[in-house]
Amino acid sequence: MATPGIQLPEEIYATLSGAIDAKSIQRSLTSFSTASLNNVKKAHVLLQCSGGGIGEGICLHNFFKTAPIDLTVYNGGTISSIGVIAYLGAKNRKASKHSMFMIHRTQTTTQSATTQTIKAFAESAVLFDRNTEEILREHIRMPAEKWAHFNHNDLWFSSEDAVACGIADAIADFAPPPGAKLYNI
Repeated sequence: MATPGIQLPEEIYATLSGAIDAKSIQRSLTSFSTASLNNVKKAHVLLQCSGGGIGEGICLHNFFKTAPIDLTVYNGGTISSIGVIAYLGAKNRKASKHSMFMIHRTQTTTQSATTQTIKAFAESAVLFDRNTEEILREHIRMPAEKWAHFNHNDLWFSSEDAVACGIADAIADFAPPPGAKLYNI
């Protein structure tokens, strides 16, 4: 966004794209800290995400949920996997008409792993699944058969489906007004 001491408007527009990892979390936290220090009151963030680290996505969810700035996050294309968890943390969630969302259970690889490593992977996957499912169930309303399908398959949602089940709260585009500065997180 900007550095402390720089004059920022009270309402900003920013983009965040790519995998959710340690670097993107660091950029996000730094950007929002800078915005807060510069008295930004409202932020609009366009998110494009194919997934990433589970812990990092949960961190971003928790931060979005408690950010001291009125935050609206937009899906302008596709938000998948742990990106959906992060997105759900925002109080205001918008989806462009042609955007999509995808959720799935924890995935890991055990190639060339020892028995103990496979056991540790399984234990962590169960914990990750429990935590992410709790977040999903706080927001998403789906029939039992959809939740059962989720146990074994990727679930895709159109923008209309996302609004109907509670992932997004409205269909709307990320649309900075003419002359607005656009920041990249």
